[in-house]
Amino acid sequence: MKKIVKPNFSVADVLIECIDNLQNENLKQELIDSTNQFTSAESDFESKVITNTLHQIQQNIEISNTINSSVLKGIYTDRMVNKTNKGRVFYNSIFISAPYGKCPFCSVKQVRTLDHYLPKSKYPILSITPNNLVPSCSDCNKDKLVDSPTSSEEETLHPYFDDIENFDWLKAKILTLNPIKFEYYVSPPNEWSDLLKTRLTNHFSAYLLNDLYSIHAIEEFENIKLQLTKLYQNLGVNQLKEHILDCYISRYSVNKNSWQTAFYNCLYENEDFCNGSFI
Repeated sequence: MKKIVKPNFSVADVLIECIDNLQNENLKQELIDSTNQFTSAESDFESKVITNTLHQIQQNIEISNTINSSVLKGIYTDRMVNKTNKGRVFYNSIFISAPYGKCPFCSVKQVRTLDHYLPKSKYPILSITPNNLVPSCSDCNKDKLVDSPTSSEEETLHPYFDDIENFDWLKAKILTLNPIKFEYYVSPPNEWSDLLKTRLTNHFSAYLLNDLYSIHAIEEFENIKLQLTKLYQNLGVNQLKEHILDCYISRYSVNKNSWQTAFYNCLYENEDFCNGSFI
């Protein structure tokens, strides 16, 4: 999971632009008059995401019979996502906030959409709340196993509020050498709280990251297998290990917890692999 900078605009900013050209004047005025309720929901989200109590937010809140769930979700779908509407500028700002255009949930795939951290289907009043909207790849947006947590432990990591990049926590191991298979897992630092350890573990599981990273690891191995084979056969174990270690250090300097960093580390630490059993 990659930390990214949270949006620097409020739900009130988004709301005003989204409904600027709304033709239903009565609905437009009612929405303007309800700005404080949007702001209150935004404040509640911010206070609870920091304390890992988002599961306490009430679901299916509507503002009135007129500003119901359908209308609230429609402001996002029809007026924030819509490329012809003024609210699209906020969608675009969040969309491009992920470094290198990579999804912060998996750190691998390209951003394709915005993910509602708490789904708009259950939390319609948060549909256009900036801090509830995170740039995401399509898979992380659709395949997340837990979209409405029922406890603090089930609250997956939030890219705006959780920063774990300065710690080593992603690991990999070789399950079999012929054919080669990998398993990725998390090993949180001992100094972390039990809650953060559990949330990381659940995040890793919820976004199916072992499956994703293992596939990339096998592909990476196949791409370098000939090179490693020549190194081992021509120069021996020590040169092979030195090369793998250089690959690890280089990737570690960029991202301590990338699947590539864990990949090269597990190759280096596996004695059977370094002794040529992969050939």
